[in-house]
Amino acid sequence: MSARQQHNLVMLLQEFGQASDRYVESTGALYATHRTDMNALSIIMKYEQRSLLPSPRDLSRDLQLSSPATTAMLDRLEKLGMIERQRSDRDRRVIRIAMTPKARGKGMEMFMPLGAKMREVISHYDEQQLQVIARFMAEAVAGVDSAREEVVTQRATKPAKSATDTSLKQ
Repeated sequence: MSARQQHNLVMLLQEFGQASDRYVESTGALYATHRTDMNALSIIMKYEQRSLLPSPRDLSRDLQLSSPATTAMLDRLEKLGMIERQRSDRDRRVIRIAMTPKARGKGMEMFMPLGAKMREVISHYDEQQLQVIARFMAEAVAGVDSAREEVVTQRATKPAKSATDTSLKQ
């Protein structure tokens, strides 16, 4: 694959990410949820698929939110009836976050149209092509996560710039 073809593929991946973002933004606006709220529900769902419930700290880490921002988000979701905070029977200080049936229902309403369109798109590929696409997508997600981690690590090790360093020079 030529450098130009690689560039075009990376641009298509960016466009896919942006189209996905637009879908989440538009759908979230219809259901009065923030993008971060929807991402949190997705993360909670992934934990539940593994028979686990995340803690607020897990969500904070996975969403890269501060503790106060995580608390505000959980308060919003709880007020909307989308999550419930569950205390451990063994240690009342331990809190786990669970989705409510309402969240599952709203999630289906929100993402069934997208899922149907994606199934329609992939229906045109044979099993071998789908295996290659699935491997590529898994590697692309891992690549994005790795790049994000590198940027975060580099930023954390660099000294903060002063206000005069970041202002435009005239």
